[in-house]
Amino acid sequence: MAPIEQTIENASPTLLEMEEDRRQSMSQQKSVPTEPETDPVAIKSGTEGEQENKSPRNVWIALFLSTIETTVVSTSLVSITNALNGFLIKDWVVTAYLLTYTGFLTIFAKFSDIFGRKTMLILALIIFSFSSLLCGISNAIDYIPCIPGIGASGIYSMVMVIATDMVTPEKYGKYMGIVSTVFIVASVMGPVLGGVINTHSSWRWVFLFNVPGGLVALVLIVWCLPTSETSSRLTLRKRLRTKLSKSEFARVDICGMFLLLASSVLLVFALEEGGSRYPWDSAAIIAPVVLAIIAAIVLVSWEAFLQKRGSVQEPVFPPSILKDRLLTAMLLTAFFVGFPFVAIVVNVPQRAQAVSSLSPLRAGLALLPLLLASPFATALSGFLTSNLKIPPFYLVLGASILQLIRVGLSCSYPTDQTKVPPSQYGFEVIMGIGFGMGLTTILTFARAVAGEKHMAVVMGAITQVRVLGGTISPAICSTILNNHVKPRILSIVSPKQAQTIYDSLSAIQDLTPSQQAAVKRAFAEGYNLQNIFMTALTALGLIAACFLWERHPRKAV
Repeated sequence: MAPIEQTIENASPTLLEMEEDRRQSMSQQKSVPTEPETDPVAIKSGTEGEQENKSPRNVWIALFLSTIETTVVSTSLVSITNALNGFLIKDWVVTAYLLTYTGFLTIFAKFSDIFGRKTMLILALIIFSFSSLLCGISNAIDYIPCIPGIGASGIYSMVMVIATDMVTPEKYGKYMGIVSTVFIVASVMGPVLGGVINTHSSWRWVFLFNVPGGLVALVLIVWCLPTSETSSRLTLRKRLRTKLSKSEFARVDICGMFLLLASSVLLVFALEEGGSRYPWDSAAIIAPVVLAIIAAIVLVSWEAFLQKRGSVQEPVFPPSILKDRLLTAMLLTAFFVGFPFVAIVVNVPQRAQAVSSLSPLRAGLALLPLLLASPFATALSGFLTSNLKIPPFYLVLGASILQLIRVGLSCSYPTDQTKVPPSQYGFEVIMGIGFGMGLTTILTFARAVAGEKHMAVVMGAITQVRVLGGTISPAICSTILNNHVKPRILSIVSPKQAQTIYDSLSAIQDLTPSQQAAVKRAFAEGYNLQNIFMTALTALGLIAACFLWERHPRKAV
């Protein structure tokens, strides 16, 4: 080799290294990645004031629509099923909605890590609005509630996840307080709106009114909700190409998604239908429970395999979350927080009608102390953790104690009087404070523990187990009540009269005074049995909250 060629060859590695260093330096200073790993709603994409004044309001509209739909449909069940000759399967309408609503919460949260928060919220709104249109023009009841449940699940999940990206820790409690208020207003307006629609119009408007509202929310989200700083620099075409690229879809854990969905849906189905539509010992109930357990075991094994292998697929629920004692305790606590709250929201009006003979309107108003205390406690927890720097552990523990006190005291309601005990309203305030403070503080605590990598999944999982607890509790409590009340009512009145009472609690007023007293006593005893059961579950929640203890309790911010 010629001397000059040897000189170039010997020098080339040094020159190449210098050129590589120069390129890396320029890349660090100027490069903009075109395919970001995630696309969260970033605070950096706009000024803090602009986002906190505009974006949350747009999210609240979407949340309001998804929440009010549940109560409107429940009020209109009889009208819908009668019109479509499906009265015998009216309970399936609620169950089908809950199946998809519960099953997709974590899935939407995980997909937002891959395809972006804004993208998944837009998709949820499209599903919700389009499926509402389909339900409004449908002549079949079989699939009516399933698809809107998917959209509503995505909206709820994304609202909770986006809150962690959009709102600063100092204002997180305030944000969650407003979210709770949106739920309350929607829950109160839903039955009223459903009654107005059924009285003055067709049941189809129960679904159709979501279409214009959903489109308005969709436009506001598209134009006003900020995206990440990286995505905002790209054109719409490049943004879509990035989101829908093969590399992004390769990250989707399809197997894990179906296993998670199967375990949730099968369990909810069995607990909702057991004791009402099918006997608990029937194959229709036992088989789904067994399959749900198998799906859960396979899910954990599959997710552990993906994580250990280092696959490009991202586990829909990383098993490493369950290895963290604090996160596992949060999931258990959230489950037990949702369990008594939803059962009480359902049972208090029922007891007021069955035992105290109140009208449906007055029975619903009996819940006001609980519903008003919840958002107040939510905002208070944010103030205590953010402004006074109180560690979340103490608030979660205190909230669990308050819930246990409320449920425990309600076990001793008198069964020989028909008036609503005045102490009930005070107990409801205690329950509202316990629920509002407990759930919000758990989410705040999770925000401090989970880290950015698993933030969305943890938020989605906490929401899902809380909703799961709230879905299971009315089903189990209903079984407890029915098992106690039915044989006693049959010993008091004829089977025909008993069936009339099961169909409408107002039929109790048609009985003789002595029969009324005996039937009301049976119902009062049944509701007290429910409270005894919920006391045991709430005690487990307190035990789970104790596992959030740390030698040096961390602060939220």
